[in-house]
Amino acid sequence: MSVRVNYGIGSFGKVISARLLMGTDIMEGIEALCEENNMDSATIVSCIGSFQKSSFVYLVPDETSQIKVRFSEAIEKEGPLEFIQGSGLVCKRDGGYETHFHGSMSDQWGAVSGGHFIKGGNIVITADVVLAEIQGIQHIRKMDDETGHVQFYPLEYGLDQPRKIEK
Repeated sequence: MSVRVNYGIGSFGKVISARLLMGTDIMEGIEALCEENNMDSATIVSCIGSFQKSSFVYLVPDETSQIKVRFSEAIEKEGPLEFIQGSGLVCKRDGGYETHFHGSMSDQWGAVSGGHFIKGGNIVITADVVLAEIQGIQHIRKMDDETGHVQFYPLEYGLDQPRKIEK
């Protein structure tokens, strides 16, 4: 077994606590908060609420894929849905925001589902969000040759490559 890690060292900056109002897509609301407050990179510290509807994907086996998995077709759930918890990273890709966000929700019967959220498909009834700005590190999402998928690329300002651990 090996240990392989790409990483950067930074610090927290400002913290934003907000309530996203009815009709707002959760990812678009988070990105608007970051843009309004000049935050390029952030972590979603806490995120709970309820959805009018949700749209997400999850991993399924795929023997033809480079890493033997792919995303499912989009799953769309109509609400009301209790948004149990969400977490993720606000990143940049090609000059715009690309938030990597995962969450779980339950329907009116208590059945839980969730996965990788699709921007534009998760409309809130209400959502309480706490964001923490990341300083000193660029959160970048870009194509990764090893996996053949877009992945997280933490890059400290002033460095050309992430720091690495390889054992």
